[in-house]
Amino acid sequence: MFQPHRKVFTLIELLVVIAIIAILASILFPVFARARENARRASCQRNLKQSGLGIMMYVQDYDEKYPLALSTTTQPAPDGQSMQGTNWVWQQIVYPYTKSDQVYVCPSSSRASNPSIGNYGANALMMPQDTMTGFSAVAMAAVQAPSTTYMLMDSGTYVIAPQKIAGLNDGNTSVTTPVASFWYVPGTAALTGNVSGMKTELASDYAEGRHFDGVNVAFADGHVKWLKSREVFTQAVNCSDCGSASPTAKSAWNPFAN
Repeated sequence: MFQPHRKVFTLIELLVVIAIIAILASILFPVFARARENARRASCQRNLKQSGLGIMMYVQDYDEKYPLALSTTTQPAPDGQSMQGTNWVWQQIVYPYTKSDQVYVCPSSSRASNPSIGNYGANALMMPQDTMTGFSAVAMAAVQAPSTTYMLMDSGTYVIAPQKIAGLNDGNTSVTTPVASFWYVPGTAALTGNVSGMKTELASDYAEGRHFDGVNVAFADGHVKWLKSREVFTQAVNCSDCGSASPTAKSAWNPFAN
């Protein structure tokens, strides 16, 4: 009985199809990855916006003073977590206003087990910790340019300083010289040239950054903006006398100078 001829793909045709699919995949995968990171960056900005609003509510309730980055206490934390031993970090101080620890976790962070590490950090000049020599809670009226002063940002730990400050960690580490385990701005390893002692799970964050070579920053007035890591680092370098309690250098890190 006569059988009609059926056309089939040749090996060459199959290889051509596979090659086309591979080319399309190589084009589309980076696009998908970028879209995914855009979504994470937007989520991160919402987290910082909510945290910033929580801080602004705190300021209204506490004599118009910003919270400390760390407060030494033996009282139980309001969120029930132990982030920095028995001490409270700013995330816990502001918790009654945010009602969530999840807003303190960056979706692009490589470590989320402890919200105070590898997620968001406070500018130590805006929100000092109570162990810093000569520093105290900053009054809203003392901030000269709230819309251009860094308050919170993507960070290696809960508080970071542009220059070395006595009483902050061991007093020998800062954004410009991050010689300890997590005192850095993401994506600045090539700028500092120092990777010694960095925690393994944070090494890529320090080297490569989180959001397209940049970080999200919440300013002292509560608004949030994405900035290049290099810009944030340069502002830290410019803050040349910001290791003291009364800095005068003009920098986005310094709340006391325009």
